Amino acid sequence: MNTTQSLLEGVVVMLAIIAVMIWLKKIGFLKKEDSLLFSRIVLQLTLPALIFSSLVVKEFDDRFVKMALIMAVVEIGMIILAWALASLLKLKRDVKGALILVSAFGMTTMLGYPIIQQVFPNNSMAMEEAVVTSEFGVGLLLFIFGPLIAMYFGQTNIQKRDIAQSVKKFFVSPIFIALIAGIGFSFLPLNHDEAIFSTFIRIFKLIGQANLLMVTITIGLVVEFKSVKSLYLFLGMAVILKLGVKPLLALWLTHHPDFTDMMREIVVIETALPSAMLAAVFAKQYNCRPDLVSLAIMVTLVLSVLTLPLLFSLAF
Repeated sequence: MNTTQSLLEGVVVMLAIIAVMIWLKKIGFLKKEDSLLFSRIVLQLTLPALIFSSLVVKEFDDRFVKMALIMAVVEIGMIILAWALASLLKLKRDVKGALILVSAFGMTTMLGYPIIQQVFPNNSMAMEEAVVTSEFGVGLLLFIFGPLIAMYFGQTNIQKRDIAQSVKKFFVSPIFIALIAGIGFSFLPLNHDEAIFSTFIRIFKLIGQANLLMVTITIGLVVEFKSVKSLYLFLGMAVILKLGVKPLLALWLTHHPDFTDMMREIVVIETALPSAMLAAVFAKQYNCRPDLVSLAIMVTLVLSVLTLPLLFSLAF
């Protein structure tokens, strides 16, 4: 089975589970409010366990840091491009901020890891690259620039205290702690075949295996479909920038012999993912058109089922 087929099957599997969750929500078996519990399970339990168990058994590859830097360059490039396009079209200040948020940042943590798991099954090196690239290249920038963009373009005055608190949350989050712990343990001269160590890692792997299900349940409970009348221009720009321009930019920047095919495939997958859900949180908090941001997240989520496998098959 080639990578493109694995990617398509992985996306279809996730979409099927999401559809089941939407149906369960519709019949009242689950509620939208339940998504808060499942999202906490993802962010505080299954995802950190997945990150730690993926990193601890591998030697750290410094090439992944280069990939993280490339990802950061792509993120910043998309911020500038979205701002320039919105300025050219003379969009309102809050709409401009909303477009920047949904164009620059993607679901590399929430959705990216499960897809990488599906595309590269039992490949710990693939997960290591995905984790390092995502957390250092996307997560840190999202927690710094996300609230800053929402505050600047929204209707709330910028407070340095708010920015500092957002950055602090990233560095004390279970995700970042698991990242540092996993990298740290990977440098220790441990016998991976020793019974105590293997049992210890097995516990984290077992918890991490539940991440895919928890993520799809969360997305299925959150997703809502609303009218898109008079919003075609905004949504069209968001889709083109997030699902088209961004992965193509990443593909171009990684066109170098130092990067393996797998490394390029992973960075393209991560850049072609839907807009980040945290963007809606920041937009809501600072009144930066959270309605547009939420709608763009849902539209890019649905369309990525088609655009991600298509782009991947054309690029590779």
